[in-house]
Amino acid sequence: MGNSSSPTSSATTKFTQMKKYHIGKSNIHGKGIILDQDIKKDETIFLFLGREIIFTSGNWFYGPNWLQIGYAKWIKPKPGSAGNYLNHSCSPTAGIHGKNKIVAMRNLKKGEEVTIDYALNETYPLWHMQCHCKAKNCRKVVKPYQDMPSWRMKKYIKYTSQYILDMKMHLSWKEYIALKTEKINNLKI
Repeated sequence: MGNSSSPTSSATTKFTQMKKYHIGKSNIHGKGIILDQDIKKDETIFLFLGREIIFTSGNWFYGPNWLQIGYAKWIKPKPGSAGNYLNHSCSPTAGIHGKNKIVAMRNLKKGEEVTIDYALNETYPLWHMQCHCKAKNCRKVVKPYQDMPSWRMKKYIKYTSQYILDMKMHLSWKEYIALKTEKINNLKI
């Protein structure tokens, strides 16, 4: 039947069987992802599923709930899927492993809202948003990854999208040069 045998469809079926949350009232913005059970640190909460799109129009505000997975490439969440309700917090409860796996950054309790720091998956230089997360450490304006202070990049390195990690944006210039030098020296051996 149509798409029922597609890889995305089978991943969706597997995902539905292990659902750990519901969509409910958010204390941050409208609706959010609310946990139905306790979750351990680094446990997968859900896969951010949807259609991969290339977007180059320059309207950085167009897809507020999209997940960046490459240069000018995002996952646009399926209607009604968890990705549409993944709110930002400057004190996030979850992060990203790999391309699209949303995981707990710490042990989480039933009833907590699943949030990410949107800066951990966005590199478009003009992107920014006003923040109303109410966290004690709220930045008021959230900007792309490369505008984060280095201490925050290092703090969240394990929960940053693979796309950004592959770009080595989390390294200082000195660390980047050392890494490149090491790679060149290994090639000579």
